[in-house]
Parts: sequence; structure tokens; C-alpha cells
Amino acid sequence: MYKKYLSNKTINLLEYYSTLNINNFFSNDVTKSKKQTFANKKHLISELFKAINNKLNIKNNNNFFFRGNPDSKIMILGDCPNDDDIKNQEILSGSRGDLLKKMLSSISLEKEKYYLSNIYFDKDIDKKNRHNFYKDILFKHLEIIKPKYILLLGENTYNLLNNSNKKILEVHGKWDSIVINKDKFITLTTFDPEILLSKPENKKLSWEDLKKFRNEIFKN
Repeated sequence: MYKKYLSNKTINLLEYYSTLNINNFFSNDVTKSKKQTFANKKHLISELFKAINNKLNIKNNNNFFFRGNPDSKIMILGDCPNDDDIKNQEILSGSRGDLLKKMLSSISLEKEKYYLSNIYFDKDIDKKNRHNFYKDILFKHLEIIKPKYILLLGENTYNLLNNSNKKILEVHGKWDSIVINKDKFITLTTFDPEILLSKPENKKLSWEDLKKFRNEIFKN
């Protein structure tokens, strides 16, 4: 009978809370649940990449598969490790990594706000004959993280996800989506920082892509 004095937003919140176990709601259980989810994701990621190394017989110590927050709604996907990454034992490091940090900072994305990984996990890879293997791994990875938005760095990343063979100038700045087991992931493609280092004339195009991405992810 008090509903007429309350806003619709307040009513919705009250109805939502009524579905929870109110005895546990004001305890540490919610915080514990979030920590457990985070830890569980990290465990699943670790197990996934152990399987990759075993399957591919990777000899290098490439145990630097991700950086950032696995619980973020924003995922950033690069191509594969380069010499700097292997030397530094860090994903997207060196001058390429420095440029990526600047790109993301320009749209207010610091490392705690996104999850960063690659579609390939070794420098020397057989993309043609292992296409289905890598795509299966990518889909499993996405199902673990469940991001809402994915920023794809470069044409190789776009092409693996979309079963295509397009050039970056054809696909950059375009919104796409992919559905995996009823989970929808919204994607936008831009230039890999390594390409921007070798072809700086594309930085203006990349900046327009990043602004488009920023406007979407922060609109709510």
C-alpha cells in the first residue's frame, strides 16, 4: 500500500532485494562471492592456457596470457606475442605496449577497467592449419570472461573471430557482434599498436575508432 509514495526505481530495487536471502545480504557473503568469482575465473584461465601449452608443445615460458581485470565488461584482444613480450614475460609490452596504454588512457581506460589477452599464445604459430583449434580456444576464453564489449586490435584478431580474410582498412571502426551459447559479445575493431608504430599516418583513424568505443562503453 506504500508503493504509490515510492518511485518506480525504488520499487524495482525493493522487489529485487526481496528475491535475495536477506539474512546474508548485509553480511560479507556478497563480497566473498565476488572474490570467489574472480578467483574462479583466474583458475579457469590458468587451466585453459596450460592445456594450450600442452597441446602446442610450446617450449618458451609463455605464461603471460592476460593482464587486467577478468571481471571487467571490457575485453581487449591482441594478436600474438612478439619478441619484446617473450623477453619481458609480459603481454603487449615494449613500445607496442606503451602505445596501447596511451591509447586506452586517452579514453579513460586504466588497467583495472579492462581485461587484456591475445588470440594466439606463441610467436611461431601455424594459423592456417590450426584455425579451428585457436577459434575454439578463443570461444572458451570468451565464455569464461563473458565481457560485454570487445576491442579487437588488428585484422588478424577480427578475421579469426569472424571467419574472414579482410584488411584492417575495411573493418576498423565498425561495430559487430558474435553470439556464443546465447551470450552476445559486442565488438569494435581498431589498429594494432604495432601497425601504428610502423604507419603513424593511421593514428587519426585509430583515434576516431577509440572515441566511438569510448562513447558506447560509457554511455550508461
